[in-house]
Amino acid sequence: MMRRVRHTSLAASVRPLAHSALVWAGLLLVAVGLGDAVAGRVKITQYQEAVRSAPTIEPRDPAALFPTANEGQERRAVALTKLGFYQLLFTSGQVLAATGFLVLLLGILRTRFRALSPATVAKLN
Repeated sequence: MMRRVRHTSLAASVRPLAHSALVWAGLLLVAVGLGDAVAGRVKITQYQEAVRSAPTIEPRDPAALFPTANEGQERRAVALTKLGFYQLLFTSGQVLAATGFLVLLLGILRTRFRALSPATVAKLN
C-alpha cells in the first residue's frame, strides 16, 4: 500500500513539470549549450595543434604592394580563423547552458509554487 502512495505522489509531482514550458525550454537550452561546449572544446584542441604546427609568419616586404601569401601562411590564417570560431562556439555553449539551468530552475520553482494550495500557504505563514 505504501509503494502505491509513493508512486502516485511521484507521478503527481512529475506531471506538472512535464507540462511546464519553462522546464522544457530550460532542458533544451542546457542540451544545446552542452553540445556546443563539448564540440567547441574538441575542435579548439584540434586547431590549437594546427596553429602550433603551422610555419611561422615571415615578415612581409614593405615595398610589395600586393604581397603573395604562401600555402603555409594561408593554412595558419585558416587555422586561426577556425580556432576563433570554435572558441566563440565554446563560449556561447557555456552561456546557453547557464541560461538553460536558470530557466529550468525558474520552471521548477514556478511549478512548485503553483502546486501549493492556499491552505498550505496559510499554514506556512
